[in-house]
Amino acid sequence: MTTREKSRPGGWFWCSAASLLLPAAASALDIELSQATYVDKHYQYELVALLDAPVDRVQAVLRDYTSYTELDPRILEAKIIDRPADYVTTLETIVRACFGPFCRNVKRVERVEESPLELVATADASRSDVKFGETRMMLSVTDGRTRVSYRTSIVPDFWIPAFAGRRWLLETLEDGTIDLFRGVEARAKADSQQGH
Repeated sequence: MTTREKSRPGGWFWCSAASLLLPAAASALDIELSQATYVDKHYQYELVALLDAPVDRVQAVLRDYTSYTELDPRILEAKIIDRPADYVTTLETIVRACFGPFCRNVKRVERVEESPLELVATADASRSDVKFGETRMMLSVTDGRTRVSYRTSIVPDFWIPAFAGRRWLLETLEDGTIDLFRGVEARAKADSQQGH
């Protein structure tokens, strides 16, 4: 089992989208827990963080699936394939993933189920570059800020370099997620200041 665990009290989700949206110093994202692990071929990542933005705006940004490409330059494509039921979306994303010097585009087709302040995404392995993928995200309000509890587990269906590959993929998963949530925070904060 490989573990990368960090607990950062200050400072602060995929190549820094926040720098494209707002100056880095404007980010107030506080990480309470950041833990990447490899267990039984599953690459897992858990993040608990406080975003300096209202929960309704954070939720709106997270549900604006086709705008994910604006939150992080590593997300090359995000499109809604269909909406098979109320509060259910089939989402296809293509993400540029780099593991050290090795890069590839990774496709995921996921069933995203929405409920108040929660998203659960389950990958369709037959249409994705993963054998398994599940992500759960819950939002709550803490002192006027938004607490994000995020957990993902992925089993890739593509080659990972034997030398340092696990470590690189865990770092990519962690850094990408943190950069993405920086972008979410910046967009949600800007939207709330504009009165959206």
